[in-house]
Amino acid sequence: MISQVVFDLPLEGPFDYLVPEHLASHMAVGRRVKVSFGAGSQIGFVTGLLEQSPISKLKPIQSLCDASAVFNGQDLIFARDFCAYYGCSLGEALGTVLRNKKDLKPSVRRDHKPVLSLYRCPPGSYAAKIREIMDGYRVYSYFLVLVPDVFRAQALAQELKGLESVKIGTRSSVFECDGQHGCVIMVDEQDASYKQEQTPMYETRQVLLTRSEMYGFDIAFMGISPSVELTALAREGKVKLHEETTAKGPVARLVDLSNYKFVPGLISPPVRDALEGALKTGRKSILVLNRRGSYRLTRCVDCAEILKCTHCDSPLIYSRAEGKFLCRHCTYTAPGDTVCPKCHRPSWRSIGIGVEQVQTELKRLFPQAKITAFERAIKTSEAKLLPDFDILISTQAVLRFQGTLQAGVAAFIDFDAELNRLDMRSAFNAFSLALHISSMATEAVLIQTRNSDHYVLQNLSRGDLKGFYDEELKLRKELGFSPFKHWVKINWRGKIEKSTQEQALQVYNALSKSAPAGYAVTPPLADAVGRKRDWFRFNVMVQADRVPQAVAFIKSVLQQIKRRSRVIVTMNIDP
Repeated sequence: MISQVVFDLPLEGPFDYLVPEHLASHMAVGRRVKVSFGAGSQIGFVTGLLEQSPISKLKPIQSLCDASAVFNGQDLIFARDFCAYYGCSLGEALGTVLRNKKDLKPSVRRDHKPVLSLYRCPPGSYAAKIREIMDGYRVYSYFLVLVPDVFRAQALAQELKGLESVKIGTRSSVFECDGQHGCVIMVDEQDASYKQEQTPMYETRQVLLTRSEMYGFDIAFMGISPSVELTALAREGKVKLHEETTAKGPVARLVDLSNYKFVPGLISPPVRDALEGALKTGRKSILVLNRRGSYRLTRCVDCAEILKCTHCDSPLIYSRAEGKFLCRHCTYTAPGDTVCPKCHRPSWRSIGIGVEQVQTELKRLFPQAKITAFERAIKTSEAKLLPDFDILISTQAVLRFQGTLQAGVAAFIDFDAELNRLDMRSAFNAFSLALHISSMATEAVLIQTRNSDHYVLQNLSRGDLKGFYDEELKLRKELGFSPFKHWVKINWRGKIEKSTQEQALQVYNALSKSAPAGYAVTPPLADAVGRKRDWFRFNVMVQADRVPQAVAFIKSVLQQIKRRSRVIVTMNIDP
């Protein structure tokens, strides 16, 4: 008997191994085995059994790792679909599934046509809506609620305390979903935390939809700003939309900064007046600025050299509170008295705005107020220990408190920065952030901008959700973005810049020559941060109508080209 084995490694496989006689009666597809691989041993997954192999000399399987199979045929089908969509190996797909399951029992399939629903409702009503959904099920008593992060999981668990049939999990819990669940509830599915940042770079919503169809459980999506992809499914009738009548917070008021260009400072008169009014009536205020530290960029006055991280191609930010320069991508720091590496003089000038700079200005305007800055991650155990404040200046990290933190006034200091990011979802992400922050305010939401005619801002000022999605879907269709077309980003990472770039160029040339009709391939370009943690990064983008076909085409080209040593290749779908 011959076993076909795959590994949780970026190797396609399968690899054939001889089954010893004493293990033959126990061998089956779905078993984990220990085998000799390379210079050592490796745990692998049995995905097939053969009577003979084209390879004459085979290594024997060393041992079985479990008392029984850890996955079944249905799990294997899912893993094959997963690797075909996300460009990883079958072994990586199986490893991802099993690594994120609390037990290694095979998944259960339920003979049921899934019902997909979308509940558009504000964060404060999530717990009540979950209870309402659960009351509609009588036979199946297992429910899983997916949330973006552990902070919101803690808050929701407290609200749902006493419901033993509910489990609350984050992104990786999606691989536990099977026919044992009556319904899986996904909260704020548009949140960026649901996208896995390491290979395989899966999108939780897409994985959940695939598992629902395969294992037969219902899905209830819940949030105030569903993704454009989910909205498109709802408009096609594939997902049933339920509108919530509960108030979603005040409609945003636009503050055109071009009317105050001669007014010094970062806080415009309308925002200052709103903060002053909130202080007089004892209400809290939240100011949002997605920029850490005091300054975003530091340049030498004498030679114009920009102070950068020694490990990343990224300018260092200056933190006045810590008295040092920080890298936003790695743990590198530099003391505040660092001299210029080019002219060896400490004549720096820092520019750009950050949370700390806004805090300094507010302390000058309102010296008697409790002004708190919240900009970086805190320990899970301290999630509810946000200091008391009158005015809170924060990055979007404040969203972990939505549903539990209410303020009278909320304001965006530099909303235009959210709209101008190098991301096809920048407009949607800005719109979604504004809605979520608005749900935390009871009286007023103000947005400082120099681009008040932008369709995102116009729809926010009118409270017109439908108008925004209409425009966003129209633009994505014209530009060929998801959900109408899909992009696959092929990324090369290497320690040597030249060899990494040459490998990317070689693959680009091969892709361009053999690309099917309807495909588009972009030349290799350095990543937005060309060097991160001492790794040089280059990307090639491939546009196609269907992801699995595009991934199969890319894989076939990559297999024909010899990889350079110490160059890592990954794929990211619709980044």
